Amino acid sequence: MKKLLFLCLLGMLSASCIDKEYDLTGIDTDGIAVGDATSRFTVPLVTVTVALDDIHDSEGSLQEMLDEADIWLPSQLPGGAEYVDFARLYVDDAYLGELTGALVEEMGRSDERLNKVADLAWRSYKKDFLALLGLSEASADKTRFKAAFVKLFATNAALRQQTEASARKYLQLLNVSDLSYELGSLDLGEVLDMLTENLDPQGTVDPVNTLSIEGKVESTLPLSMRLLPAFTPTGLELSPFTIEVDATMDVPPTRIYAEDLRALANASNVKIVVPVELQKYYPGRTLDPRPISIRLSMVKTGPLHL
Repeated sequence: MKKLLFLCLLGMLSASCIDKEYDLTGIDTDGIAVGDATSRFTVPLVTVTVALDDIHDSEGSLQEMLDEADIWLPSQLPGGAEYVDFARLYVDDAYLGELTGALVEEMGRSDERLNKVADLAWRSYKKDFLALLGLSEASADKTRFKAAFVKLFATNAALRQQTEASARKYLQLLNVSDLSYELGSLDLGEVLDMLTENLDPQGTVDPVNTLSIEGKVESTLPLSMRLLPAFTPTGLELSPFTIEVDATMDVPPTRIYAEDLRALANASNVKIVVPVELQKYYPGRTLDPRPISIRLSMVKTGPLHL
């Protein structure tokens, strides 16, 4: 866990180690402050690098999830859209029907798409299709299954309906598990009191002395996602923010108070847990193995009291 370091303060406090002629240890620091009402101190809190394998659901990795989604999605999205709108897909049955209907239509004219779906059906959904293909588990093998699927698809309405139903179920349930990272403990020492002693209380009009967590996030994913980070076991939650596709953006500030920082400092093992909500997906793009970096900092405004 990266510790909070006030570099300028550290330089001041270590001066006596460099030159004994300027020993400041006997000076009374009560009432001394660094900065004024316009000051802003920014120091690193944590950097979280999200690897591709960190993003998954209970069934598999994000790469596997999107590879399958690309098979269940038509090559050309309805209306010439560039992305799949997951927020809409989860609640709008007509929109979901447009996607799966376009898939079935494409399978009727594209042998390549038909064979991809047939192969996926054999790998992961064969029990749903065996009876429709006139096969049993004992008699079916991959070659016979795919041959029957391809031969019957154009003329078997029930087979087409089951294909669309399988696609609908997969796409509507597509989501990822919470991200979770252990950060260890925050060893703030005396800096903890310096950060918390003069904070303006909650409800102060036009506060000057504040503490907040903010930062930046970079993503190379072909996905936009809404993140809702929280620090456990403290219950401290950051303001939700959305990662846009292949972009760098600010993490909105979350104002915190003395009790929040003390809870973080007193926890023996801090974790950051990040629930993820998928928003948009641009199909068919290559995924970076380390696609997301989240850098969080502690920002103190107003004078810093020694």
